[in-house]
Amino acid sequence: MKPIIFMENAALIAMWVMTLSLFFPMYRLFRGPSLPDRIVALDQITAIVAGLILADLIYTGNRLLLDVVLIVSFLMAMGSMIIARYLYKQRNNHD
Repeated sequence: MKPIIFMENAALIAMWVMTLSLFFPMYRLFRGPSLPDRIVALDQITAIVAGLILADLIYTGNRLLLDVVLIVSFLMAMGSMIIARYLYKQRNNHD
């Protein structure tokens, strides 16, 4: 088997696995008992989506998707920090 065909098949399998793994954090996002649980689920969904885009990058060879992954990762990190700060302030206001 040629290495390129192997990488394309591995990327395709990875996309299917990551697509199926989206259901677990989606469940936690909609049924989470608290806001921090939902935020962690949203971060996990964003990380899985970034992985899906990377697998699609390997499968199609479209290098423009690398910029998309970098932007999504940056927004995920910034969003997590903003939400954590909001929850910290909210917790300290109740004490």
